[in-house]
Amino acid sequence: MQTLAQEVFRLRPDVVDLTMGELAYQGAMGSTDSTDESSYRIWKRGRRVVAYAIFWPPGLLEWQVHPDHPEVLDEALDWFESVIDPTAELNVQARDGDHDAQRRVEQRGFVFNETAPFMRLNMRSLDDIEEPRLPDGYRLRTMSEYDGDITQRVAVHQSAWAEFGTRVSMETYPVVMATWPYRSDLDFLVEDNTGQCVAFALGWYDEDNRVGEFEPVGTAPNARRLGLGRAVNLFGLQRFRDAGATRAILACRGDSGHTAPCLLYESVGFSEISRQRRCVRGGSSATALASD
Repeated sequence: MQTLAQEVFRLRPDVVDLTMGELAYQGAMGSTDSTDESSYRIWKRGRRVVAYAIFWPPGLLEWQVHPDHPEVLDEALDWFESVIDPTAELNVQARDGDHDAQRRVEQRGFVFNETAPFMRLNMRSLDDIEEPRLPDGYRLRTMSEYDGDITQRVAVHQSAWAEFGTRVSMETYPVVMATWPYRSDLDFLVEDNTGQCVAFALGWYDEDNRVGEFEPVGTAPNARRLGLGRAVNLFGLQRFRDAGATRAILACRGDSGHTAPCLLYESVGFSEISRQRRCVRGGSSATALASD
């Protein structure tokens, strides 16, 4: 699935849905969560994976199809319709530039939901990166400097994501760290003047495409509005470039319901390259985006 994401990015970055880093992080979290009821299926042509689909009960589908095999989306939608709760509202997505996928989804009776939350994919080059600035006493670090101690790394994530919910814990984060292509030197942190971690940005590096990615990012509530999120992103961009990357990507909410992350990423040079068109069939309310 990650290899497929890499291939799609190389050919059509505007139709990538779940990125390599999102698949790594989501897969690690799901593998440690006994309440996770999601299931997935992959499609191959020979030994090559050309599509995958992830079903989130009762009625949400995430998918990716190789641009050379657009017809496989019909097989993925057939599978989705075979495993759903027949009484559930159904939600799927198609990228705004993928007109073939939109047509196939609409032929199944789905309609565009203009009020649903949606994700957008953002990208920037690494040619010119502003120097990160921190308040006096704060410093930038990576997990490679903590000698395997994940206590503060887990704590800052839990604090930053408490309002949305998170599955990160002392038991689950080692699974993230063991998931390809995690690198501790690309797991970025900000420490305050007491030595406490107060912001983070988890980096993933796609060596084949020379692309760095942030997934996820957060700042502890009591440390917001100090420029820490901006600083840790700029620091990460510099380290991606040092590792050999020429571009960086990240996904964020693009709708008006949660605008702060989008504004942060735009402030460090990211701009939108695609967004989801979220489509619904049956029912009346949009399914929420999957949580961290």
